Amino acid sequence: MAEIKSTLDLIMERTKDLTLTAEEKKTIQTKEIKNRMRGWLQRYRDGSVTGTEIKEYLELEGSSSPEAAALLREECLAQVNPEEDNGKIFSLLQTVLAMDTGPLERLVTDFHEARQRLLTIAAGEALAFLHSRGICGDAVVPNPSLSPGWHRGLEAARQNFQESLRRLKQGKQKTKIEKAK
Repeated sequence: MAEIKSTLDLIMERTKDLTLTAEEKKTIQTKEIKNRMRGWLQRYRDGSVTGTEIKEYLELEGSSSPEAAALLREECLAQVNPEEDNGKIFSLLQTVLAMDTGPLERLVTDFHEARQRLLTIAAGEALAFLHSRGICGDAVVPNPSLSPGWHRGLEAARQNFQESLRRLKQGKQKTKIEKAK
């Protein structure tokens, strides 16, 4: 009588002679660390973990994985969104990784200033359009989001922010923890 094998049995049978190279093991380990960092960061942003606890986790992780601080830094930078509140991320970068967040904060400020300029221009264009249609008065409030220029400009500002952030990441501003290792 034929034996019925489970999928797991078939997989185990076909992979019994396979081994991972050192590079593959390193890649898997790095992916696991990144996932842990992402989890820590999410729990920190949710308020269920403090910066002190993250620092303790990082010290434990760093003893077996020296790149842990760099991976946490990378994950924090990936979470920066100029249209959201980044206070917790900046705080974590400053307190846990001892990183100067000044350049990063300037990028966010530059984005906000560009967005405000675009908003002013789009509102002016919308108001001019309304005036050309004979709609005017103190109660008229233009809606800049209806302007195609507003959307194109905002998208360009977002792309500019991402490009500047990428250049900042490539600059590899090391944290004090990374410098010490």
